[in-house]
Amino acid sequence: MTPTEKLLARAEICDLIATYCIAFDDQNWTEFEKLWTEDAAFVVEQNAFKGKKVLMDFLSTCLPKGYVSKHMVSQPLIEIADDGLSARARTDVVWVAANFTNAIVGRYVDEIVKQDGRWKFRRREEIPVPYREGPTPMSDAAQNVSGGTMHQGLDRK
Repeated sequence: MTPTEKLLARAEICDLIATYCIAFDDQNWTEFEKLWTEDAAFVVEQNAFKGKKVLMDFLSTCLPKGYVSKHMVSQPLIEIADDGLSARARTDVVWVAANFTNAIVGRYVDEIVKQDGRWKFRRREEIPVPYREGPTPMSDAAQNVSGGTMHQGLDRK
């Protein structure tokens, strides 16, 4: 791939990842379904939804109709294969529910392929950060530096 082709592929993959978030949050299942290969899988821990129909049946019914939520994602780290037909992306994600709590904090690890001139998800794994009760375990030095920017409920005891 030329450097220009690689840049274009990265931009298209970033758009794929953003479209996932926006289509899911808007419950635009017609657009959302276009993002997956027929043999795609969506995996969270020991739960694997394999095949586009199966994963769409799951993902399109996760939330009540009309429920408002938002995905907040980092800039993805994208590795494009030399042939330019597949890629791997890692993207950190925070999913904010309608009650404004961070319901999911984790990372998406994606296997992405180019089919018919368009990038699609072949596999998306959601790797959650396990929830831990209590204050953030920071040293006194780190607390003195960052404590003022942290949520009030995370004050050290």
